[in-house]
This record gives sequence, structure tokens and C-alpha cells, in this order.
Amino acid sequence: MFKRLLLLNGISVICVILFHAAGWGFVAMFSWAHQYMPAAATDFDQLGSIAYYVLQTIEQLVVFAVPSFLFVSGFFVAFATGRTHSNMAWATIWARIKKMAIPYLIWSGALIFGLLLQGTIYSPDKYLKMLLTGQANPAYYYVPLLIQYYLLSPLIIPLAKKHWLPLLIVTGIIQIAVQLTYYPAILGFDQPMVQTLSTLIPKWLFLSRLFWFTLGVVVGFHLTELKLWLERVKWVWLTLAVVLLPLGVLEWEFYLHISGQQWMDPRETLLDSVYTLAVILSFLAFDQIASIPFSKQIADLGSKSYGIYLIHSPVMTFAARGIYHFAPAILGYQIIFQPIMIILGLGVPVIFMEIVNRSPARRFYQYLFG
Repeated sequence: MFKRLLLLNGISVICVILFHAAGWGFVAMFSWAHQYMPAAATDFDQLGSIAYYVLQTIEQLVVFAVPSFLFVSGFFVAFATGRTHSNMAWATIWARIKKMAIPYLIWSGALIFGLLLQGTIYSPDKYLKMLLTGQANPAYYYVPLLIQYYLLSPLIIPLAKKHWLPLLIVTGIIQIAVQLTYYPAILGFDQPMVQTLSTLIPKWLFLSRLFWFTLGVVVGFHLTELKLWLERVKWVWLTLAVVLLPLGVLEWEFYLHISGQQWMDPRETLLDSVYTLAVILSFLAFDQIASIPFSKQIADLGSKSYGIYLIHSPVMTFAARGIYHFAPAILGYQIIFQPIMIILGLGVPVIFMEIVNRSPARRFYQYLFG
């Protein structure tokens, strides 16, 4: 099971890179169109194009990535606790938080220093807020979020052991309630109260994705019983995942249409959550998943996923901006732009981590990459 979870982590980190590459694709398509489109063109001329729907499909396909990270983290919390212990030792919790926090602070500090070099200066309390909520980079919210879950582990673990079904029901209801706050904004209501509601639970706050971490803890403690159930219904979950993929694309297009807006930042909907659950449970249910092509290499990426996660987003940001300034024609060809972003987003972190690991700086490896 541990090899399979490393494989899931590896697939998830690749999916995160695909998601962010697609996001930059939409930036190139809509916000940077003036760099390569004729002067008479508008920013949204490519809405509804083949490239547009390919990017939408990619975003929908990989929406399970961050919930899968949280699920795997929850599972390893259960493993670290063990069946004979009543709870996880605080020393273990602090060790795990320290292993995450040091690389996070180093890379966040580097990005903040980069802003200073560009002349962007904030107040001390703003810098503190950036570090506490992951605002140094849009992808970094994940780290404070996971740290909160580790701190909540002593409350979650006893419930996951003895009262796992009520725990999943309650955290599932919380998940639904959080996602329901997105819908007024998705549906195009623009009253001030609606905008406040849609940002009431930020992504870095523990309530936003509590269910996925809790699910991982529960599965970690009750894997044997759950495997028997999953074996009976595995084709149901796989079929559901396959069916919900195109439905998720159509759902977002429907919301975009009725909202009256030309573009909206992606939000995880209730349908996305069902799709994510179907993907994770299918991954657990089918033993054949461990023999997919390049599974060993992908699992190796899974063992390096935290370092890749921290580095990939800044790399992709610099790459996209570099293309914008020095080769803007590429922005108009997603078939070229996307592979560049994906290769750099994955390749640069992996190569950099390997260089450090093989150099005298190896002793700093854990401080840089976890």
C-alpha cells in the first residue's frame, strides 16, 4: 500500500503541474492575447476554441491532485500513530511540521526577497501574514493548510479509530457547506455580501479541505475492512470517475454561461468533490494500478513531491513571464506553450534536487526540500 500511495503522490504532483500549466495557458489565451493577436482582436476571441476546451478538460481531469496529497498525508498520520497507540506523539507531529516549515520558509523568503529587488515593499505585518497563509506564492497555501491538519491530528485520530463514520459524515458536511459558499459568486450574483461569502473560508484555512485529510486517516486505520467493501464496488467508483470527467467540464461551462461573465477563476464544485472521491477510491480498489507504465519513476517523484511542489510554481511563473517578454509568439500556440511549461515545471525542480543531492550541499537537502 505504501508503494501505491507514493505512486498516487507522484501522479498528484504531475497533475498539479498540469493544472498550473493549464492556468498559464488561460493567462496566455485571455490576459496576454495582445502580445500575439492582431490589433483588432479582443481578449476573449479564443473562448470556445479547441485549445480552450483541451485546457478545460485538463483542469477537470487533475482536480483531484491536492485532495490526494491531503489524503496521503492523513494515511501516513495513521501509520505513524500505529494501531497500538491511542494517539500520535507530539514529538512526531512537531518533527513533521519542522520538516515542512523550514523549506517552506526558505522558499517563501526567497520569493519575498525577489519582490524586494523589484521594489515591492510591504509592512512587517503583511510579511507575517504572507508567511502564515502561504501568500508568497499562490500554490503555497497548501503548506499552512497541511500544518493545521497535523496540529489537529490529536483530535482527529481518536475519532478516526472509534467513530470513523460519524467523523466522515461531519467533515463531509463541512466540506459541502464550504463549497456551497462559492455558488452565489459562481452563479453571477455580484452583491458585496456574495463576494464576502465566497472568500469567507480561504483555501489555507483548515475547514476548506478537512474531509480529505480525515478520509486518509480513517482509511489508514481501517484499510482492511474498507478494501473488502471497495472490492465489491470498485467498478461503480471507476465508472463514476469516467462519467463525471466530461460532466465536470460541461458543468463549468454552464456556470460560466449563466453567470454572464466571460471568465471566472476555477472553483471546486460539489461535482468535483464527488469526482475526486471516485478517483481516490478507484486508486485504492484496483491492484492493477501499481503496474501502470513508468510506475517506479512516478513513485520516485512521489517521494520528492514536496520539494517539487515548492519549486515548480515559481519556475513556471518565471518561464511564463520570460516567454511573454522574449518570445511572445509562443503564447499563441498552446501545443508548444504547454509542453514548455510542463517540462520546465517538472524538470527544473527534479534536476535541481538531484544536483543538490549529488553535491557537497547534500547536507542541506532536507532543509531545502523536506
